Amino acid sequence: MSKRWYLVLTVLIAALFMLVGCAPAATPTPEKVVETVEVPVKETVVVQVTPTPVPEAPKPTGKITVWGWTAALRDTLEASGVLADFQAEYPDIEVEIVYYSPTDVYTNLPLALTAGEGAPDVCLVESSHLAEYVHLGGLLDLTDKVAPYIDIMNDYRWFDAEKDGKYYALPWDSGPVVLYYRRDAFEAAGLPSDPDSVGEMVSTWDKYFETCKTIKEETGFYCFAHNKANNYARLYEMALWERGLGYYDPDTGEVTVDSPENIAVLEMFGRFWEEDLCSDALEWDDPWYGELASLEQPIATLVEASWMDIFLKSWIAPGTAGKWGVTYMPSWEEGGVRAANDGGSTFVIPEQTKNPDAAWAFVEFCLGRRESQLKMFAISGFIPALETTYDDALFLEGDTFFAGQNTRKIYAEVVAKIPRAGIYGPDYNMMNGSVSVAIQRYATGEATAEEALGEAAAEIRAALE
Repeated sequence: MSKRWYLVLTVLIAALFMLVGCAPAATPTPEKVVETVEVPVKETVVVQVTPTPVPEAPKPTGKITVWGWTAALRDTLEASGVLADFQAEYPDIEVEIVYYSPTDVYTNLPLALTAGEGAPDVCLVESSHLAEYVHLGGLLDLTDKVAPYIDIMNDYRWFDAEKDGKYYALPWDSGPVVLYYRRDAFEAAGLPSDPDSVGEMVSTWDKYFETCKTIKEETGFYCFAHNKANNYARLYEMALWERGLGYYDPDTGEVTVDSPENIAVLEMFGRFWEEDLCSDALEWDDPWYGELASLEQPIATLVEASWMDIFLKSWIAPGTAGKWGVTYMPSWEEGGVRAANDGGSTFVIPEQTKNPDAAWAFVEFCLGRRESQLKMFAISGFIPALETTYDDALFLEGDTFFAGQNTRKIYAEVVAKIPRAGIYGPDYNMMNGSVSVAIQRYATGEATAEEALGEAAAEIRAALE
């Protein structure tokens, strides 16, 4: 290359560098930034934690005294093992049971409540006397304690236990009324003897009357016992109860003894007397026992509560096994209620108790626990007021005494239909006494039903003033 071209090339290269140096700076290409996002991942982690022990509330201790009669306390509570179960769970509570007849209880308890001393810690009281003692005062308010049981015990049982929105008792057993009948008596009269057929034949008091006439005409057997001179209104009360009637209006307190409805019920029984369909045996007396146990001249029917079941089987008529059946009691009208109550019992706790916690523990364990109630029911036949027991197998079994019939299912069905009625109440004994005399006067022909009940009502109203 000549010097000339070398010089030209040098000049060109120099110019090129000058152009590059004067050009604007290039925009840098941005780098891609990768953002890291932390996503929480749920993971099940098993952690072994040792729980902090929660101390148990101390159990009640001390001694309690319980009053009641042998059939309930000795032959049921003790014999079933429930008392032993209680003592196993509450070993530091000593239970002393004092056996009183019902008559002795109803003499001594009101005296002790009134005096403010001498009452037991727990007392057994029949439903017929409960309202009297609730209104007398002196019983422990159990409202908060019985609250869990209000909806799971027979609804009608709470009426007599309540005053001014407070409750003073926990129910034990109820008395659903049914019609017991002798299958052999119906068969001797040429009538069907299965429960469904008999139930249809006695579905109303009028049909019951006609059935009784047939039995008497064909066999000479009386249909049921209904004493005249010493009648104490037991059957009359059952007939009132199924209609929601009674001696007084439970909502207003008004005396209803002489109401047209009550008079009609008494006149209905008058028809049975007039036709000589009833024996004159007095309930719970030897002639009455004899009629129920007889194989040659049996009484055809008996309207009574479910607790009669065990009495018939165990000591009144054990030799009649297989000859009895059970159906629903007659109704006042076709399709009407066929359910009433007779009897039942409760536990109360007097305010005087010096050990209310132990007393309630005893009452709740015996009556509020399903297992306890079922154990007692299994040997006594006393229908629990606790309705959570009704799905047990005990209510599904046939009974050989009743020719294999499942009678307990009927008892449970009836108890669910018992209406509220104005029979038991704070003045029951006084009212029952006046009405019993009225029935006796009517039965023996001394007065009409209207006259007799009218006089009884006047006597009751005067006593309440």
